[in-house]
Amino acid sequence: MFVPISAIPRESFDGRVVIANALLADTPERYEAIRTSLTEKDVRFKIENFIGAVPIPLGLCGPIDIAGANAYGRFIVPMATLEGTLVASYCRGAKVMNLSGGCETLVYGDEFLRACRFTTSSLAHSAALIAWCKGHEKEMRREVLGTSAHISRVDLSYDCIGCTVVVSLGLTTGDAMGSNMGSKAAAVLCHYITDHSGLVAVATLSHPEDKKYVPRRQKGKKVIARCVLQREPLLKVTRATLESLANFINESKNVLALHGAHSLNVHAANGMAAMFQALGQDMAYLGECSQAIVDCRFLGPDSLEVSVTLPTVIVGTVGGGTGLPAFRTTLSMIDCYGAGKVRKLAEIVGAVVLAGEISGSAAVCAREFVLAHESMGKNRPRA
Repeated sequence: MFVPISAIPRESFDGRVVIANALLADTPERYEAIRTSLTEKDVRFKIENFIGAVPIPLGLCGPIDIAGANAYGRFIVPMATLEGTLVASYCRGAKVMNLSGGCETLVYGDEFLRACRFTTSSLAHSAALIAWCKGHEKEMRREVLGTSAHISRVDLSYDCIGCTVVVSLGLTTGDAMGSNMGSKAAAVLCHYITDHSGLVAVATLSHPEDKKYVPRRQKGKKVIARCVLQREPLLKVTRATLESLANFINESKNVLALHGAHSLNVHAANGMAAMFQALGQDMAYLGECSQAIVDCRFLGPDSLEVSVTLPTVIVGTVGGGTGLPAFRTTLSMIDCYGAGKVRKLAEIVGAVVLAGEISGSAAVCAREFVLAHESMGKNRPRA
């Protein structure tokens, strides 16, 4: 007898598996493809209506030599992707950098942003609310710091649109990525201002700025990765010259700027997505994190400095998906699981992204980009 899916109990894992099997009943596919060793206890607070897991192929990029303030040494970095040629290309870029002396990295900023909005009854009340907040910043900081032991710095700033006052929080969130921590802090601050100022008509707990690029609201770690490419290693490994690489990078940025692009790079989101998938990071933040600027300049006839600046790297080494067994494992491969490791992770991300910018650009210069995808990628998929 046919039983509608809506009539199947969904309160238990077994019930949801029945639904999955019912959805597949008229197809050649079976539930076994998404069966996993993860339990409901493992994924508690990470997903709802849990039925299994989808495998993403995992590869290794490297070795890559990094001389950073936080990441120092030789690293082999997990990357998860469905794009053939990606891992090979990033490995090739790492090899060129290694043969040229390695990669230098720096984290030059660290701030997570949140904001709350308050509607007042007049512009005079908006001005008075801003003045009240400025006069009570000590108390406001105390309220925010009390929400989490991971928050160590609180900066406050103010904007006004009509009768709406926006109070922004700039936080350092330790080794956590910071999203939920920042939202909790903003909620507590919102209640405090509403309850004590006497000037708020309507309060909104959050400002919809997350997971989209807002130029004046860049947050996370600010990271730079730099290397000085030497002529012979670049030519030997990629068959591209320093001159062709420099011209390609500079001309690409010019065309991107002409067409209004905010992100002046070759394909920074590609490697970043593969690392985010492999290391248990929040994939939706790629909408912000993929902003990057690749740059180059000649330091001599046979030396080309290439750098990538990532002003918004939002990663964590504690909390979120990092606690799942697979991601504890992948983060541990680069010694980035747990407290005290988040800046190291951010620098590794920057170095790998730079490797991809160099290799991808060189492939175009050597007229091998399409050929690589034809031979190694998915230009000719097979069932």
